[in-house]
Parts: sequence; C-alpha cells; structure tokens
Amino acid sequence: MKCLNPLYQLLWQGQQQLPKSLSRSLYKRMARRGIAPDYPFVTDFYGLSYRGELGNNIDFNVYYYGAFEKSLLHFMGDTLRAIAPGGGVFVDIGANVGQHSLYMQRLATTVIAFEPYEAVRKQLLSQIDANGIANIEVQALGLSNENARLPFYAPTGSNVGIGSFDASTVDKGNRLIGELELVRGDDFFAARADLKIDLIKIDVEGFEKLALQGLQATLAKNRPVVVCEITYDTPLSFATLAQIQGAFPDNYRLLTFNTRKPDGSKARRKEALARLSGAWKIVPYDRLLQSGQDDIIACPQELVASLPMEHAGV
Repeated sequence: MKCLNPLYQLLWQGQQQLPKSLSRSLYKRMARRGIAPDYPFVTDFYGLSYRGELGNNIDFNVYYYGAFEKSLLHFMGDTLRAIAPGGGVFVDIGANVGQHSLYMQRLATTVIAFEPYEAVRKQLLSQIDANGIANIEVQALGLSNENARLPFYAPTGSNVGIGSFDASTVDKGNRLIGELELVRGDDFFAARADLKIDLIKIDVEGFEKLALQGLQATLAKNRPVVVCEITYDTPLSFATLAQIQGAFPDNYRLLTFNTRKPDGSKARRKEALARLSGAWKIVPYDRLLQSGQDDIIACPQELVASLPMEHAGV
C-alpha cells in the first residue's frame, strides 16, 4: 500500500464497510494528494468477473459506478438489439482495456476489437481468458487510411484511455514509446467478406479522421451505425461539420448525446447523474466546438426510425 498518511491509511483499511460514495470520495482525495493505494479488485460487470485496479481511470469507474461511459454502453446495447435482434457484428476501434467489447459480447454474435497498445490489450485478453469468452476477436492493430507503422504516444497517468497516434496528445501528458502497426480498415475487412458489420465504435483520441478515411468502402458496403468520439482543435481534427458529414456515405444522419447546455458547455450535473444511472438522450449534431470532445452517432437514414432515442437509465 502506497498510502503513508496514517489517518488515510486507517480510513482506507475500512473502506469496504463504507458506502460506495464515501469510499469513492476518500480514494479521489488520496489520489489528488498522490497517496492513493494500489488496490486490485474483482467485481461483477454485467455477469462477467472483471479484474481491475483502482489507479486505472476506466477500472475506477467500473468499480464505483458499475461501468465506464455507462450511457454509451447502454445506448450501444439498445441500438444493437434494435437493428440486429438476432445478434450482430460489433467492431470496437480503440478497444483499450476492452470494457466496451466485454459489454457488447453479451449481445453480439461477433466482436472484433482493435487495440495496438500492448499494455491495455493484455488486460482485455486476460479478461477474455478469465471469463471463457469465445466471441471477441482481438487484433493488435490500429486503423488508419494506410498500412503503416507510426509513432504511438502512450498515457502516463491514471487515464489509460488516452493513448494515441496523434502527436498533439503529448499536451495531455502522453509520451512517445515507439512505432506501432496500423492497417487500412478497408483492406482488413475486404478479407472478411463473411462479416456484415452492424455497429462500430471509434475512440482513437484524435486519430478518428484518418481511421474513417480508411473505412470508406466498408461503411458504404455495410452501412452500420457508427459511434465516434470526435476531438476538436488539433492538427488532425475535422475542421467543419461538412467534413464530418463527408466522412460517411450518402444519407447518413449525424446525432449526438444530449450532454451540453445551449451555450455548448458541458452539463456537468446531467453527466454526473448519467454516470450513475446510464441515462441518455439523442439530439441532432449540428455544430463543432472550439475544444474538447464529443461522441457523435452516424446513422444511415434507413435505420433512423429503428434507432432508440432516449433511455431513462436504471
């Protein structure tokens, strides 16, 4: 245990008897002071045995809130049920430690998870092995508009979800660790003609424009629903709404989650409540912001009527 402060150490030793909200506040306070203890754990994650470590931001959310990005998970689950009732194919681009893939494997017949960074990919593979999961295929690759090896910038803090091929992420504290392999998505999926892709999640920390450029034929052939994290105001970012729209085939509609106030700022209270409940609501996506990130949803027009638009959470 790293915690050297006797009072915090005493409090933490009894944390399992505390309400989750108090235990969470205690750990966050220790983390801010640099004295947070190592704390490996095993917890239930939608029927799976999830092994994590509180010092990892994604695992922290799984332990204290039941999931990381719970609203997004629930939206994707509801969407796949609606558009592929018998189970479908889910593609996770930027899988990281694999929480989204682990959640979606309950509903999909096949999950293909792309993650080039070994440190987090190993955690996903460990979870798959520990739970005897057979329908997640893990690829040690990133996706781009060409087949290449490029510099990768790995996270150095607790947020292991921000590793990227975007050099500007050094401003977030990332550091260069060498080159990792990327493949053009259309080349990869051309060899997998057996797949009919229903839903794609893209979270590649600023590299999404190049990933989408390499998926043009795949998107046109399969016309999946795409959930994509958009990063604003970097050299690789989309510059206009028209550029984002142009990254998808004809007759795609752009939507987003209702997490912002009318002035574009984050609705923090709404986000905090959704973190607990998993509630979400979909609204049109009609503007780029000056900075930050948004999850956008690109839905083919023929599926819009089937797309779930709101969920009150649990």
